[in-house]
Amino acid sequence: MGPMSRNEWITAVTFVIMVTGWILAAPYKLNLTAIALAGLATLMISGVLTLEDINKQGGTLVTFIWLAILFGMSGQLNEMGFMGYVGERLAVGLEGLAWPVAYVALLVIYVLLHFGFVSQNAQVLALLGVFLDVGVKSGVPVHLMAYALLFASSYFSVITPQGGSQNIIFVASGYLKQSELYRLGLTTTAFCTLVFLVIGTPWILWVG
Repeated sequence: MGPMSRNEWITAVTFVIMVTGWILAAPYKLNLTAIALAGLATLMISGVLTLEDINKQGGTLVTFIWLAILFGMSGQLNEMGFMGYVGERLAVGLEGLAWPVAYVALLVIYVLLHFGFVSQNAQVLALLGVFLDVGVKSGVPVHLMAYALLFASSYFSVITPQGGSQNIIFVASGYLKQSELYRLGLTTTAFCTLVFLVIGTPWILWVG
């Protein structure tokens, strides 16, 4: 493809510096938003990215802003302990049930609660430990409950357009309507949950 152009070099160097900044953010207490804005400013000041370029991607930019707001709201609710409290209250209400019933109920509730999360990591940190603890106390085999929650933490990412960061590609493309994304996401998640319950559950119990 030939030698890299000036703009390509600037983009590559900026990208490497930003990723390095994000990696070192925790130990050096760097602000992630500040790093992102600094990278954007660098690209705009150098002329790699112009206002016209941003204007052409108006729909995508709106989607990113929308996702950022939802992510921020979800993160704040999680940090304030609201999501953990909701999950704990729902889970505690299932104590005393036969373990197969508690197992199915806990898994379904865990999956449906992702409607309130933008990040998969946020839900895992807030709820996985709580649900695992309640499941074990209800008599569910620990390896079964753990695998069920871990697998669910992957496939429930498509339940909403904001359920996982990768969904931004489908949202921004405009290929599917918002209603279609919700419908297909819920259908796909329900199918994966059913497959895990019908096939995955007996397999894990047999292997374990």
